[in-house]
Order: sequence, then structure tokens, then C-alpha cells
Amino acid sequence: MSDRGYMTIGEVVEALSDTYPDLTVSKVRFLEEEGPVTPSRTAGGYRKFMPADVHRLELVLKLQKEHFLPLSVIREKLRDVDRGTGPAELTGAPAAIEEVALPLEDMEPVPIARASDELGLPEEFIRELVDYGLVLPTKGGEGLELHASDVEIAHACWALRPWGIEPRHLKMFESFAEREAGLFGQVLMPAARHRTPEARQRVVESLEEMTEAVEDLKGLLLRRTLRDEFEDLM
Repeated sequence: MSDRGYMTIGEVVEALSDTYPDLTVSKVRFLEEEGPVTPSRTAGGYRKFMPADVHRLELVLKLQKEHFLPLSVIREKLRDVDRGTGPAELTGAPAAIEEVALPLEDMEPVPIARASDELGLPEEFIRELVDYGLVLPTKGGEGLELHASDVEIAHACWALRPWGIEPRHLKMFESFAEREAGLFGQVLMPAARHRTPEARQRVVESLEEMTEAVEDLKGLLLRRTLRDEFEDLM
């Protein structure tokens, strides 16, 4: 923070550039226009980012980057904080929300055309995921929209980009998932045909347990194969 007690918009972008290298002045202006961040102005009309404003901006960026929340959900979370009814983890320093669990199930669909601003992901990348069938958007009032599960998938795919892994390389994982779902269906479908609440609950619990067991197995098999592939390094 400068000696004058506040930061300019350019100083804020520079100060946060190590943690959020994609942050730009335009992005901060957009967040101000959309409401999550509301710095005051000098007599000359320049933005004044007080410590609380910088903290709030960091919070918004963190919720976007690490919890994949769109602005519509973030605004609601911040309104709860302002009313004193939000999670305690959201009222402290930004680092304090590292382990906050903010479920996506109740989020509003995110139009692909606004993916860059809402999710921090390039629109062209989302559309590439659509082309390869990795995300399955639905039609909404603003065109194609992503729902909660596809938002998580999109971020997971984006996280692989630093290693040169593109959507075209990931299509096989979608095929794996379809085969696993088919296997689960063969095993559990007889029980799923029972319409009692107890039977349906058992199916749900079995799906969760089987998914966890399969993930463990895949991880073990992958690690074993990697040891063989990189035996000189591991």
C-alpha cells in the first residue's frame, strides 16, 4: 500500500500480478461494473483502492480461480458477508479461504460467451471442449450455457494446458468415463429398478463408493505404469 493510503488501479494489477498473472486493468474495471468491487474515486475521478477494496478484489479472484464460481454466485456470497451472514472463512484474509467448500450445485448456468469474465477461461477454449464433447452445454437465453459439472470439467482441462495437453488429447477420458458408467449401470441397474426410497438411497451410496474405489484403482495403475515408463527417473 502506498504512503497515500490507497492504490491506483494500475498499482493493484501490478501488486497482484504474481498470483494472478492474467489480471488486467480491463478485468478490474469489468468487476467494478458488475458490482463485486466498488472502489471510491478521487476528486479527479481516479479509482482509490483502499486495503479493504484490494482484499475484496483478491477474494473475488480467488473464488473464481480456485472454486470456479461465476460472478452471479460470488455476488451472492459477498452480499451474505456484507450482511454478516456469510461463512466466517470469507471474512478474514484471502489466505483464510484456502479450504472453503463452496458447492456449485446451486450456481446459475454460465453463458459460454461470458466464460472469460465469469470463469477466467477463454471462450475459444470452452468451445473447443464443446467440439470434443468434453463439456455438454445447453441452450439458454444468451446462447449455449455451462452448468456446474461442466464448469468443473472445463477448469480441470485448463489446468493441463501448461504441459501442452489440449482438448483433443482428452477425448479418451470422456470415452473412459462412458465405459465406466456402462459397467456401473450393469452392476446397479437391477437395484435401481426398485422404486422405494431405501433402494434408491442404496444405489446412490453404492455409486459413490464404486466411484471412489475405481479412482483409487486408476491411480494405482497409472503410477505403476509411470514407474515402468520413467524407471530411470523414479
